[in-house]
Amino acid sequence: MTTHEPLSALIDRLLDQGDLIGASRLFNEVAATNVSDPPLLIAGSRVMRMRGREADADALIERALVLDPDYAPAWVERARQAAASEDWAQASRWYARAYQSGVEGEPWILEWIELLARHLDQTNAVDLAERFCEAAPHSASGWFHLGLLHQRARRHREALAAYARAEQLDPAMPMLQNNIAAAHIELGDFLHAQPLLEALVAREPSNALAWNNLSLALLEQHDLAGSEVASERACALAPDYPVALLTHVQVLKERQQWSAALDAIHRAHQFDPNNPSIIWAMAMLQLLQGDYVQGWANHEARWLGSPELRDVSPDLPVPRWTGESLNGKTLFVWGEQGNGDAIQFMRFVPQLAERVHAEGGKLVYCCFAQFLSLFSRTLEGIVDAIVPHDVSVLPVFDFELPLASLPRALGVTMDRLPGATHYLKPDPGALERGRCRGANDGRLRVGLVWSGNRIHRRNPLRSIEPLAYANAFKDIDEIEFVNLQLDASDELRAMREAGMAITDPTVELHSYDDTAALLSTLDLVITVCTSVAHLAGALGVQTWLLLDVNPHWVWMTERADSPWYPSLTLYRQTEYRKWAPVIERVANDLRHLSEFRRGESRLRDARSSADESTMEPKTSAARWLLYGVRHLFS
Repeated sequence: MTTHEPLSALIDRLLDQGDLIGASRLFNEVAATNVSDPPLLIAGSRVMRMRGREADADALIERALVLDPDYAPAWVERARQAAASEDWAQASRWYARAYQSGVEGEPWILEWIELLARHLDQTNAVDLAERFCEAAPHSASGWFHLGLLHQRARRHREALAAYARAEQLDPAMPMLQNNIAAAHIELGDFLHAQPLLEALVAREPSNALAWNNLSLALLEQHDLAGSEVASERACALAPDYPVALLTHVQVLKERQQWSAALDAIHRAHQFDPNNPSIIWAMAMLQLLQGDYVQGWANHEARWLGSPELRDVSPDLPVPRWTGESLNGKTLFVWGEQGNGDAIQFMRFVPQLAERVHAEGGKLVYCCFAQFLSLFSRTLEGIVDAIVPHDVSVLPVFDFELPLASLPRALGVTMDRLPGATHYLKPDPGALERGRCRGANDGRLRVGLVWSGNRIHRRNPLRSIEPLAYANAFKDIDEIEFVNLQLDASDELRAMREAGMAITDPTVELHSYDDTAALLSTLDLVITVCTSVAHLAGALGVQTWLLLDVNPHWVWMTERADSPWYPSLTLYRQTEYRKWAPVIERVANDLRHLSEFRRGESRLRDARSSADESTMEPKTSAARWLLYGVRHLFS
């Protein structure tokens, strides 16, 4: 050999092959000759760094930079040294200095991109990755990294476009097929994701991440049995993998294995204590089981951990209130999440207002615009101002607090729930108009809701086929069924064609005030988990709530009543997606109600003289009917 450069390439090759001893021997042979070749010096610095001789490695880098101050590989080695010491900012500066040498498409740029993405600046990482792909369009790794950056930022369509370029260049690239499938899952394209993952676990049966994603894809398609198998396989392969444990928690909840789910989420938290998705999942289980002390604290992770709430918290120009004195200050409470949550948590505003005023402060409540009139009747004279969420100019305030953080701030526990009775009031004028619209023929008026928000991820599990209502209820006498489901003309037509008589006043519902008034004219509401359940409960309307096996945390587990809404009776699924037994129980209790209506006079006479034990209903729900109907008819 007549030049040193082939020696540097040979040393690099030996290092890449894991032959550190051979690389060290080769470098030692030439080092004695007082090397003055930058590539060989940098190859030697790699040898020294791998042997833990950082001072020697740094000295070799310095010699290379003295010989050639613009030698990019020397700056790259400096960056790697800084990164090894977790000095991310300094490492990025050294990478940037190397980049100034005019290099494009060099593999080390991917290291810099990853460092930026994980520790410093996601936006700059994406820009750099795009420039890399322009300079090296045939680099599958470059396109993969660009896709990964988009995926981390939840830009899944952009991620798929970049992954498609990587797949054209290297379809067998590790993690590529898994990431493509994961992007499809995030976009709700489970049918596309499933075969990709099935093929992947067939090729790589020990790939825990692929099994985990397959479990998610199957669960979202309501294949609980298949999802359970895949989830258990992922946990068997990687028992300490927090992501797999988190998925397994979802499966266990659908199986109603609450204790096992709580154990699994605690274990996931041990392995990844700062993961907001895990903290959020833990909060949901703790609140479901009535552990409000821990549940409210972990509930604060919702802005990063909840899929529906990530990145939606408003950027308000004041600090979050954490209990500071409010003397002479104004606290701004703002509505969040869905309509049901707004109704549920609004009950805490008066209690907070009392505390704020006792400290000499003011409280401004910003509610969803659709609730402004309804909430104002309850809060009039209690808060200093109530404004809609779409107000053009916000009032001046010193601290802010999201509505669902009030329970934690107030120390709310199960036995300290305010609003134990109804706390919302319908508009008197709308209420009178609603009463005039009723049939007034002596029949019980029963409102029906069979679906919540149709785009909600869990709505297919929470909702009931309207024909199931029709087939179960159509032959029950003495009841006027009233539709409460909006935008349901086709479903109503099908119900009527099936033989069910049902009136539809929804064309006259233009606001929540109108809905509140209509609910207040009904004897009973039968609904699935949606905002109507919360509104009826807040109004004190007798309500039968039909719940799937994995209910919203507020409804807890097993019990047939709700500490949040005493006027609610809960009918629970006992098997995944099996609504028929629930509908049968509801229909039986409706028949009892109808019989009570027909025998109203006998019931009134018997109420004062008959032994109640001879009138014991057959079901626990019917037991409520005995007392509930007496209340209705008294």
